[in-house]
Amino acid sequence: MSAVQGFLPSTHGLHFPNRFPSGPMIRIGPVSTSLFGLADASNGLCGGMAWYVRERVEAGLPIPADTDPPANGSSLFRALVLRQVKSLEWLRTPLGFWWIGAKGPDGAARRTRDTECPKIAATIESGHLAMVGLIRHQGLNPLNLTDSHQVLAYASDTQAGATTIRIYDSNHPDKDDITIVAGATGIRQSTGETLHGFFRL
Repeated sequence: MSAVQGFLPSTHGLHFPNRFPSGPMIRIGPVSTSLFGLADASNGLCGGMAWYVRERVEAGLPIPADTDPPANGSSLFRALVLRQVKSLEWLRTPLGFWWIGAKGPDGAARRTRDTECPKIAATIESGHLAMVGLIRHQGLNPLNLTDSHQVLAYASDTQAGATTIRIYDSNHPDKDDITIVAGATGIRQSTGETLHGFFRL
């Protein structure tokens, strides 16, 4: 098994869940990004939370001790929103989600096993946390992209044709036992949530 030395979600992850009240991620004067449901914080900040944790860990900086999600407009909230925007990488990230989800569950599973698991393992073997997209949607409708999710992978192990990857999942703070598995019998997450595939961001 390869792993990022010393990393554990209960120690290095944010200690609050990815659950924010409805409200704008960004407000410019009277204009709010939550108008018509666009960029509403209640849709989650999983990408920003994963990016923030990776950034802090690699810089050797402590993680805030907060156990409740930060208030809208607070300094930590703004930091997460900034990194949420960065995690989109000029729409490359949502396009990646859409493309793999459009392949259907069988195509997404093949891509996961054959291409993405080795990429994730290589990142971890190099000593770095890997940003990973979890495909929870199917089909061509881009509106379904909000069903999918971003996490951090910190350990990878392949045995008997199945790859098990340990993750920090902002939906499940302080949990050190959450895994995603890609094997011949399918793709699954230990928490039981729908998972059709995953890819390195």
